[in-house]
This record gives sequence, structure tokens and C-alpha cells, in this order.
Amino acid sequence: MAIRVGAPQLTTEGDEVLWSVSVSGLHGAPHDLWFRVPAVHASLLTELADPALIGLLVPAMYAGEAVTVEGVVTDELAYNVRREYEYLLDLVIPDLNVIPIQTPRVARAGVPASGVATGFSGGVDSFAVVADHLFSDVPPDMRLSHLAFFNVGSHGRGERGREIFKLRLARLQAVAGQIGLPLVSVDSNLDDFYNFHNHQQNHSPRTLAAAFLLQGGIGRYYLASGAPYPHVGARRSYDTGFSDAIALPLLTTGRFRPISHGKQYTRVEKTLLIVSLPITRTALDVCVTPLPDGRNCSRCPKCMRTQLTLEIAGCLDEYRDVFDLEAYRKKRPLYRFEVSASKDLLLREIADFARESGFRLPRVPRRLGWMVVRMLQKSRAALRRLRRVIRGETQ
Repeated sequence: MAIRVGAPQLTTEGDEVLWSVSVSGLHGAPHDLWFRVPAVHASLLTELADPALIGLLVPAMYAGEAVTVEGVVTDELAYNVRREYEYLLDLVIPDLNVIPIQTPRVARAGVPASGVATGFSGGVDSFAVVADHLFSDVPPDMRLSHLAFFNVGSHGRGERGREIFKLRLARLQAVAGQIGLPLVSVDSNLDDFYNFHNHQQNHSPRTLAAAFLLQGGIGRYYLASGAPYPHVGARRSYDTGFSDAIALPLLTTGRFRPISHGKQYTRVEKTLLIVSLPITRTALDVCVTPLPDGRNCSRCPKCMRTQLTLEIAGCLDEYRDVFDLEAYRKKRPLYRFEVSASKDLLLREIADFARESGFRLPRVPRRLGWMVVRMLQKSRAALRRLRRVIRGETQ
């Protein structure tokens, strides 16, 4: 059954503007894709169907069905998606199929808007963009004018995910005020179309759909990349971030330019970069399993990774307001062992940084250490499954 995506409809609902398109022929998915933005930022919204083409492309390719977008699509984007971008997605993301894509109504891109934005979560990657494109000597056309915060799947599914999104948004509004830039929030039901992969598997096209939504006022968008140049590639992966540097030029039009930022840095180097920003001492948010009040749990892999990097750099105590250092120190002995033995790329960066800094990690025979790390990983996975069963998230 062919998939049909309607033309965008913009509706004002109180203090918000709803951007939506009808969707038919996509089994098990909602009948509408929508994005919701505060009315104060309505001038940033596009009337083009570009966000729908980008956001629904992966679900359509997973279904293996031809898709027709009835709204007006930027001609350059339509051409590049058909000719190259979908082939890259097919190579990078498992279980996809190259499909026919019809865009009967196209328009020339026109000139870009003057706005410059980046997604802002308060994490290491997003603060690195702020450091480079706001608090450094950067050409005016590359200087940030807006921060953006999207709900496209990273906060969890359903209403619980939306609650976490709103909780994080409230905290980030205050942080954006301290930085001195407006924070544009975009809520959506896009995650409801992605019930076949986790968010990490295809986070880039989801984020880009929301970014294209803002091209009415944003002409340049920096997408924080977690993959440094040595790891960039077009290959099957659990994370589309490794191919962002290749994918984003394919989606550039005369009106909108998404740019991958941070490939010149390792994660350790990004962490050291943002230490120069005093605001990170009260606003850094890296957690994947936040506490009920939204704060860093200080125990998950991302929290542990960041805290150990800060400890090696000699500034962990300066981050006591965003991390529970006692919780970290309880897990620290075993985590240091894991970092010393792991083959994970990000943990190898930390091990190298420790060695270069004269910071002692346990000496572990490589084969024995890797076996223990694998046992730890399996036990954590089992514990996560048990927690999901207890919460009623699995059968």
C-alpha cells in the first residue's frame, strides 16, 4: 500500500502553533505527523513539506512502501533525497529498503534566513557548539542566534517521555537565559512513527526533521556530532551520528544548511573545551537515566564517563552541583577497572587521557579484563530488562 503524506497545515492553538500533515498507508502509525511550537516563535516555521519528507523517510523505507509527499518540497532536497540520501540511509541503518519517492510539487529554495541555531540539551556536545559558535571569535554569519530543544524520541516514549521533555525544557529555559539566547522548543509525535528502532539508531534524521521545520527563520543549523573524524564513515552502524558528516551536505539547500559540528574533537577534548564555560558547573546535563527531578543520576555510563574525565582533568569537585559525587565514588573503583580493560572507543579515549595525564588506572590483562567487562555489560542489560518488566514496559 503506497504511503501518502498531505500538505502542511498550520493552526494556532492558544499560545502554540501546530504544524501537521496527514499520513496514510503507514501500518501501525498515527494518521497525522505534528510538531508544536510556542506562538512566539511562529515566524520560524516553514510552510514547506520538507520536515515531513525527512522525518517520515526512515519509517517509509522500513515499511518498504513507495511514498508520495503532496505538499511543496524544496526542489534540491527532493532531488538529493531520491538520488543519494536514501541510499546512504539504506547503507547505514539496518532493515531499510530503497523506495520510490514522489514529490509532485516542488519549489526553488530561495535565500536563507539569517538565524543560526543548534540543538541544546545542556550536554557536552551541545555546550561544545556554544563554546565554538558563541563564546569564541567566529564570523558573524556563523554566530548562534537561537538554541533549540526537540522532542523527537530522546526523552522516552509516550506521555512519560513528554513529561521528561517538559521537565528538561523548564531547566533549559533558565540556562538559555543565562547564555543570552532564545530557546525554541519543538514538541512532536515523530517518535510514534519509529516503533522499530531505538532513538540512537536513527536520531539524525529525526533531529533534522525538526530543524527543517524552523527554516522559516533559521538558515544555518549546527548538529552536534559525537563522532570524530577518524570514526566517520558510511557503513552499517548502531548510530547515524557516524555518517552525519557525509549525510548533511546531501540535505543542504540554498535556503537551509545543516552542518555537522565537533568532528575535530574527541569526547575528552570536548569535555575539556566546555570546562572553560562557568555555566557548565551548574547546568551540565549528560544523563540517560535522570532522577525524577531531572538531575543527573551520576551512575549511568554517560555520567560515569563524564565524571571520570573531569576527575582526570582535576576539576570534578567544581561540578558538585550537577553530580552526586558520593554516588560516583561508590562506583568509581569498578568503573576505573572497566575503562582500563574496555575496547569501547569513548572509554579508550579516557584511558589514553589518563595515561597522558599521569592518572593511574588499574593494570588489567587485556583478555581477562575484556571478559570481566562483558560480564558487567550482560548483568547491566539483565537489570535494565528486569526494571522494564517491573514498570510494565514489556510483556
